[in-house]
Amino acid sequence: MTEEQAPLHEEGEDDALAPPGPQMPLGIVIARITIVTVMSFAGAAAIFFLVGALWLYALASLGATALMLLLMFAIERAAEG
Repeated sequence: MTEEQAPLHEEGEDDALAPPGPQMPLGIVIARITIVTVMSFAGAAAIFFLVGALWLYALASLGATALMLLLMFAIERAAEG
């Protein structure tokens, strides 16, 4: 293999030289996992309620999904700052 065909760096070489990223607080990680889990269950419940023509329950589930989405944006902003 000639120099032109050889890779520019070995795999994993940059990983060893890169400085570690900032550590994410455990509370933020747990909040993200919880919000995504609740949002997925609420969204699934809304779909099932819509299929079953249970409009008020579907509306409440959609509201919970939207609330979790807004909470996720708030958590992400807090994690950046």
